[in-house]
Amino acid sequence: MKIPLMVKVYFQLRKGWKRLNKDAQQQVKQYLLSQRRANGYLNAGGQVDAYYTQFGKVLEAVLSPIKVLWLPKKPLVVKESIGRDTIYGQFFAFLSGEKYIVPQTADLRQLTSTAACCLLAMQHQTGEVLDISLISWLKQRQDETGGFRASEVAPVPDLLSTAVALFTLRLIGERLQSVARFIEAHWLDMGSFVPTLLDEYSDVEYLFYGLLALGSDDQ
Repeated sequence: MKIPLMVKVYFQLRKGWKRLNKDAQQQVKQYLLSQRRANGYLNAGGQVDAYYTQFGKVLEAVLSPIKVLWLPKKPLVVKESIGRDTIYGQFFAFLSGEKYIVPQTADLRQLTSTAACCLLAMQHQTGEVLDISLISWLKQRQDETGGFRASEVAPVPDLLSTAVALFTLRLIGERLQSVARFIEAHWLDMGSFVPTLLDEYSDVEYLFYGLLALGSDDQ
């Protein structure tokens, strides 16, 4: 029986957490606590948000394994701007344990790195033949810094694209050189990670991606 994809994500997050030194772990704990309210976790705008709350809950389990719930009890929440009929929305449903038929690969020119990773992860998890052209396209999104860009026209690499690309490529058996320096460059002493080097803010979603990148990196 295959390990559920959500559990595999958890393992890599936990691995990333363990790679932090004691001081960094304490900073992460303090940051996560600062983002928590009685009714959930804050989004980037400082409002309690169901989408961000699920990231916070997973991170609680990463920091304190006794809190682990291996699989969601209900479908995961997606951002209001992301429809359930999109690749990303359907991937969230897949993570929640819903049955899903992997679609044929869309036009690569219209995909983001994240969508490509979603397709490859579902192909792998359901035993489908992996789309070689999609793997090649994804690898081409990595630039000289080691980070991955969201698309062919994205101006800079970002932590979200990098985290999911590293996780997915590891999942399907591809290996890359370590990009630890890229990940470290996105670390904030407040205990989280910035989306890109052009940003100065963070939130629990990007703490999630930072730990996922650390845990998925071939160090």
